[in-house]
Amino acid sequence: MISRRDLLRYFSAAAGCFVVGAAPAALGGCARPGGQPSRFSFPQGVASADPQSDAVVIWTRVEGGSDAVGLTAQIATDPSFDSVVAETEIAALPELDHTVRVLVTDLGPDRFYYYRFIGPDGGISRTGRTRTAPVGTTRQLNIAVFSCQDYEQGYFTAYRRLILDDNAARPEDRIDFVMHVGDFIYESIRGPDTVAEPDHNGNRLKLMNRDGSVRRCAPFPSGGRVAGRNWIAPVDLDDYRWLYKRYLTDPDLQEARALYPFVQIWDDHELLNDYWQSYYREESIAELKVASNQAWFEYVPAALSAGGRDSQASHASDFAPVDVTAAPAGDFDDHYLSHEPNNLAAIDSMTIYRSLKWGDLAELFVIDGRSYRGPRGLSQELLSIGRHPYPEAPVDPLLIRTLNAGRTANGGNPPEEVVYLGRTLPNPRKDMPMGSMLGRRQKAWLKSGLKNSGARWKLMGLNVGLIRHGFDDGFREGGHKNGLLWTDGWDGYPVERTEICSFVRDERITNVVSLTGDRHAHLAGVIYDDFDADGPVAVMPEFAGGAVSAVSRMIIQRELSAHDSEVSKLVTFDGKAQGYDQAIMPSLNAWMLHGAASANAVFSGAGPAEVLQAADPEVNPYMNYVDADAHGFLVARISPDRCDVQYVSVFEPVDLAGNAEAGVRRRVNLHVDAWPEDREPGIVLGEVEGEQPLYGLKA
Repeated sequence: MISRRDLLRYFSAAAGCFVVGAAPAALGGCARPGGQPSRFSFPQGVASADPQSDAVVIWTRVEGGSDAVGLTAQIATDPSFDSVVAETEIAALPELDHTVRVLVTDLGPDRFYYYRFIGPDGGISRTGRTRTAPVGTTRQLNIAVFSCQDYEQGYFTAYRRLILDDNAARPEDRIDFVMHVGDFIYESIRGPDTVAEPDHNGNRLKLMNRDGSVRRCAPFPSGGRVAGRNWIAPVDLDDYRWLYKRYLTDPDLQEARALYPFVQIWDDHELLNDYWQSYYREESIAELKVASNQAWFEYVPAALSAGGRDSQASHASDFAPVDVTAAPAGDFDDHYLSHEPNNLAAIDSMTIYRSLKWGDLAELFVIDGRSYRGPRGLSQELLSIGRHPYPEAPVDPLLIRTLNAGRTANGGNPPEEVVYLGRTLPNPRKDMPMGSMLGRRQKAWLKSGLKNSGARWKLMGLNVGLIRHGFDDGFREGGHKNGLLWTDGWDGYPVERTEICSFVRDERITNVVSLTGDRHAHLAGVIYDDFDADGPVAVMPEFAGGAVSAVSRMIIQRELSAHDSEVSKLVTFDGKAQGYDQAIMPSLNAWMLHGAASANAVFSGAGPAEVLQAADPEVNPYMNYVDADAHGFLVARISPDRCDVQYVSVFEPVDLAGNAEAGVRRRVNLHVDAWPEDREPGIVLGEVEGEQPLYGLKA
């Protein structure tokens, strides 16, 4: 077990990391900003992260000098800084792109603090506000969950909506921290010949920022590399830094980071779409993994080396530079972790899974579902048969389970051949280990944490959802009522999902909640211990939020299904032909909640009675809410007896005037009551404010 003193020592030993203890009373003789114009500026604003009962991390980046820049960091109990309780001199180093992070310790529990940074000539950053966690029996916890923000695809209107809502909320309902569950940046940018994506009405869009600039990421410092369809991908550290710098100029994101502490995890777009460990498909990207890790560390504050609990060993660790080269994957352990030295060095350059406590009420487990996972559930050898790097049609869940189990399938006797798209093919995973999402060490940490947590609620912050997302193509010969399409998420790793969920069941762990995003849609349902069992047991609810600005699931799935006329009808229909204002409308909600017959009825313009009469109760019986064309976020409000969740959908964030107004399209309210050991959790539908999600709710 690592002591808190050692954790602080490790944090302060990392480059760009500083520690300062707060005084019990206001300090005298503190630094004050100068009154003259400064050559130093803070263009990415300020941020705080990972609130603990006595500590929080604060962050900024300074411009104005090529060498190390001396700064003064201050934290106070008031926004005017008349009561400064901590002040320290720090250095913003060029080797960390002039970013700094300060762990402020010895703070009071459950208190607001204000912080700022002062440059060497008296120039001053904006003021940030943060709040520490409570201890003991505590009040309600309020978390806002965000994911999937693409700077070039739309405005970050969702953050503006959060701020407006929070200003109008009762004090007890105001946000304690924002949890961002991944895709904080998108690694690829549009090439020079691409203007914009079409909107729902087919119009070409040219997004503009409030200052009159075009909302585009300028070319990478390196020039980048062509990544298909006129997209340009980063090739080195400076390219990743450039993305963070551009994203953090967004005024709504910058305002949110200044107002609330953030708790963050990454997904794939912080490095490269659909990567695993330090590989893309079968190619090593170890150097890119190290570069993206460093950029994340520089621009995303987190209490890693200094964030562990004394009651349980923490594995989280700040970034440490390492030299790696590309080398083929090999020497796999029984969780499909490649022990090739460059791979291990790349993923071990920083460890970000960790837990945070909110008194006795809740413990949040922030989980890394990218760095230790094996390759996706549907093998690349099979995906190469189709038109996209995704399944051509819904896939038999038993095929995915067989592939995921590798050499452990069928009790250690895996089949020599498998059937995919009607073809009998050699089993590509016959001699490979079981594919893990978490890796052995992180999984053991998570199990121990869930079992031994003294908190009333155990929250899991996941980059991809645990729930199964079934797609009904049972109308076809050889089709499946709950086939799988999204095998880059937990649907591609069903063996480990069953292991973890069965552990929760067997250990009788109650009040576990999954909070996630990734799918570019609002989704909610309950997770079973084993989705393939004859009598599955519900073990936890899952609440997944839609994208901030990345293109919606409806539009993504429409593109992926365009080659298949039967399936494309189950995804979208012509809304204007049926009297709607919107040209492209989702039949996808009905497909996922009620099955193919219901989705076909939606496509054909049938009324509600006919659509629901065609519903198949065996399709995704555990799902309660699907909103496939939603953009926005969710807020989870957790009290001892229940978890209330409100999904907030903003209008498609592609209109500058609409971004300023941050209008709300709909709010959907759900909740789950705390449950004892002898009960299963269930989601209760509440009020819908505004436009109803089209066939998107199921009791």
